[in-house]
Amino acid sequence: MGNKLTDFRRWLFEKRSFRMDWFAKDPQLTPAPEEALSQLPDDTKEALLAAVNKLPIHPVEQSAILEALDEAIGQWKEQPHLANNSLVMLAHPVSSVARILTESLHQLRTQKESRLDVNLLDWVERPPKSNDIQKQLERKLGNAKGDSASGNSTPAPYEVSDKDSDKTPKNLAVIPNLSWCFLRSVEGLEGVDYLQETLLSDRTQFWIIGSGRVGWDYLKSTLKLHAYCGDTMNLPVLTGEQLQDWLAPIVDQFAIQFSDAAIHKRISGPGHLLNLELSVDHPIEAISEITQEVSATARSSIRAMKEEIFTDDKKEPKNSAQRDYFNRLADISDGVSVVALQLFIQSLRCRKKGTEEMEEALSAKLKGDGDSEEASEGTAKESSKDASEDKSEQPQLTATIPKLPTLPELSQSDLYLIYSLMLHGDLSIKALAESLGDAPQVVNNQVQMLRSADIIEQKNGIIKANPVHYPKLRRELSNNNFIIEVP
Repeated sequence: MGNKLTDFRRWLFEKRSFRMDWFAKDPQLTPAPEEALSQLPDDTKEALLAAVNKLPIHPVEQSAILEALDEAIGQWKEQPHLANNSLVMLAHPVSSVARILTESLHQLRTQKESRLDVNLLDWVERPPKSNDIQKQLERKLGNAKGDSASGNSTPAPYEVSDKDSDKTPKNLAVIPNLSWCFLRSVEGLEGVDYLQETLLSDRTQFWIIGSGRVGWDYLKSTLKLHAYCGDTMNLPVLTGEQLQDWLAPIVDQFAIQFSDAAIHKRISGPGHLLNLELSVDHPIEAISEITQEVSATARSSIRAMKEEIFTDDKKEPKNSAQRDYFNRLADISDGVSVVALQLFIQSLRCRKKGTEEMEEALSAKLKGDGDSEEASEGTAKESSKDASEDKSEQPQLTATIPKLPTLPELSQSDLYLIYSLMLHGDLSIKALAESLGDAPQVVNNQVQMLRSADIIEQKNGIIKANPVHYPKLRRELSNNNFIIEVP
């Protein structure tokens, strides 16, 4: 099991980096001039992106998956003809569900009770022809009896619990990404029909399926797929503390500072709402922007009050800028790891050494927040002296307050296209056109417009939604009666 999953994991990342990387920008889209990525030297930027993409999935997510699998597989092994023989792991549509599931299953090889052979659907994309999906599924996963449809030998027996009533071989059937097994079209759903029959009839296999939430919800409503499967689990929502622990290696490696002028005051107080850049040309968007900021500020304020009352001051200092930064990051990203990581990178700024201290001192002087003018001037002079003495003028990465980017005005047609992308995770222009029922050229024109607005990204012929817009897109789609969440 270990070798097969390890080889597939490595192959998956090498062949489909745009799908699997945590941060893989569209080459056509350049970062804004003030962002860290546009200011950093090329070697530092490459090192930062490499370190980010090497981050493992969050341990909390992995632990939740392994615990659910351990319980479900254990019940199936004890009562193979009575217990559920599948577990569906649901992720947000902008997350790389194949990477999350594959990395988690990679850990199963060390568990004695999970030494089962693996029947792996080792795809890295959807078959180019929708009418070939069922045939390729049969070839890869075998028929209902567990034999290979392509003529290969039957998988070898594996360890079976002594409590099993029968001695038939058992294995794990793994589908890393269910969205690659169907396309929302007439012929594109035949593969799911085949999976339904197999899930019902083949009790010698335990099915582990990764799926996006939107795609799963669609298959529930159209084909009632959930009636054929067993349990489902959603990835846990990450807290600020969990995000802080996860990103600690990046923070330490690049010595990222969180000393932005009174960052905890600006987050927990209402004053920063006055600094919102809102467009009078789009009043609805402006109202939405204010609502989200008020909501995030309210959550931050309530959390700060609770921590001030219940937290032991000896363990963690009050008003920690880094703590408040990650708490806000969790709030605005809805606890989705890939969204939080994108916002984290976009919040970085490149500043020369000593600049931060000067800004804080000058800000304190201008705002009169309690520091004496003499002390402020002294601090500013000292910081200026230190900066001038620093011959090297090494750039310093500083984290500013994370913010969701402004969402441009989108038509109903745009929202429907975005919904289709979230339903499938990623698509080629041809597959998207088939799903929408429009001509490829018409779809491509619309895609390029959304691409120029940074709403979607495209690389090597594959398009997907930009994760950084996901929280706002999800609300926008819900407001327009698109079903995008699993209850």
